[in-house]
Amino acid sequence: MAVLTRNTLSPLLLTYESESSYLHIDSQGCALFIANNYEPTYRIQEPLLLAHGIMTDSKTVHLVVLKSSGDLCYTLISGAGTPQTTLIAKLDVRGTRYRRLFLFPQGKVIHIFYASTHKSIPELWRIEHRFWNGNTWHSTHMGEVVHPREPLYHVNLDSQGNLHLCSVTFQGRYSLLFTNRFNGTFHIWGSPTETLKIAGEVMDMAALMTTDNVHHLFWVVKTPTGQFELRSAQQLDAHELSSIWHPSLAPIKTFNTPCKNIGALEIGGVLWLLVYTGEEILMQNDGKGWKLLYSHTPSKQNLQWVHKDRKYFHQTYWLEDQVMRHAPAYYRELGFNVNFQTPPPSPSYPVPNQVRSPISTPTPTPAPPPVPAFYPDQLSSNCDPLPNIPATINIRELNSPNPPVIPPEPIIKMLNTPGSATEIPKISEVHETVATPEVTEIVEPHQTPEALVPENLTEEVLHPMPSKESDQLQSLIKTVAHLEQENNLLSLAVKNMLSKFDQVIEVISENALQTKQEDPPPFDELEPVKEAMSNLEKETQSLSQVMRVMLVKQEERDSSLEKLETQISQLQSEKDDLKTKGGFWNKWIT
Repeated sequence: MAVLTRNTLSPLLLTYESESSYLHIDSQGCALFIANNYEPTYRIQEPLLLAHGIMTDSKTVHLVVLKSSGDLCYTLISGAGTPQTTLIAKLDVRGTRYRRLFLFPQGKVIHIFYASTHKSIPELWRIEHRFWNGNTWHSTHMGEVVHPREPLYHVNLDSQGNLHLCSVTFQGRYSLLFTNRFNGTFHIWGSPTETLKIAGEVMDMAALMTTDNVHHLFWVVKTPTGQFELRSAQQLDAHELSSIWHPSLAPIKTFNTPCKNIGALEIGGVLWLLVYTGEEILMQNDGKGWKLLYSHTPSKQNLQWVHKDRKYFHQTYWLEDQVMRHAPAYYRELGFNVNFQTPPPSPSYPVPNQVRSPISTPTPTPAPPPVPAFYPDQLSSNCDPLPNIPATINIRELNSPNPPVIPPEPIIKMLNTPGSATEIPKISEVHETVATPEVTEIVEPHQTPEALVPENLTEEVLHPMPSKESDQLQSLIKTVAHLEQENNLLSLAVKNMLSKFDQVIEVISENALQTKQEDPPPFDELEPVKEAMSNLEKETQSLSQVMRVMLVKQEERDSSLEKLETQISQLQSEKDDLKTKGGFWNKWIT
């Protein structure tokens, strides 16, 4: 009887824009943690061979699991609703290894990829594609790859919804790269094409698709000298069927020990590589070439990271941070900000594989699967994240413009005491300084007479002459800008004063109407009314007085602005005259 082989299962970090979830996986089951919930949102308590998932919005998680019984199941977890599970197929797991799951929900279409070993040839991996077209499941055999440990293939998604399959197989002295493309519109595969021939045996590979549809491929190859080289190739336009791959001329880095894993990411237009050999090596390429950031002894847990955004998708090998749980390693260097930390296991909070309480697990049925709640072509603006759940990992928005600074409105205090004046802080002082723009001296340009011009005078001597004028011109321009800003503040104050004045008029009119409509009150009740009316009249007079002063100030400001504009135009004309005269003197001296 064949022996059932098990995989080394790694936890899964699922991120979508600023939201994240964490799938803890072991041989006894899996548990899904969403946002800052300390209890798992979803749990499977059955032995598993493979598990994979993806977030398609802030509330929706898609999972695909392969159980030890051979059941390949798809589960949709949407918000607070009941998870829905569907049985896709019954696979033969006796003596067969399964590796590298990929999951792509696209509206009513679902893509699932996985690789399995051949029963007679353990190093031969068969790549399978399970495809749900909205009605039924279809299965397509994508070819074989040869590798003693892992199936070297990767699937990427471009901006038009097309899938790109890259597979590397070893044939004697060379490794061959085969590519294929799934048309997302017509739902058909092309023909596998040999696009690159690599000398030597490829030990591991990673691939990614950038936001501008540039396809990158990274691999580690063993050289005849026993060393290991990290190399790369890129396809400049993945949309073009005839676009060729351009391999790098020199290796990115050379190692003396074999590579165990390699991960690749693109964040904010910057490429990141994480290579796990005898050390953890983090490299960065911001368009100026690859540079080494960190290299030290590995001490972190392996992690599978699936990052989904509206524009791109990445599935890669990574490491988990030692200090911040459920966070990727080097999240600070990548530009991530982790907001919460899940507490460690305690007696009141057992780990998922130690839970023995009966939990109802959905029974797989061969019914059609639920339609995923993610439509790339019909993105709704109402699909907001949960308001009561803080973001797990916030991606910083780099190079974002600063919000415009709105100047504060001047505070106008109204005093109810009779005879009191209205205070306008900080405005009168500004008017006193602004109302006299003639303080700025405008030095007339000094013209050198012909008798004082030396014979060896060059054009460089004439350049400092208009420099003083340009400095004065710049200072005048700054003064004009300052005056315009103060003018805006003054207009705001005038508007506020007018609104206050309208309120006072309304109160007076209402009081007048009430006195006409009501019966004549006694003589002793009319005294406070008369007193209030007199106070209102005084406040109205003070307001009108302040309004007159402010209007006069504004007229003075407008006249000063006109004077400054005329002075600026005069300076510019004089500057032009100096340039023409300078040219004349140079010609005359020459």
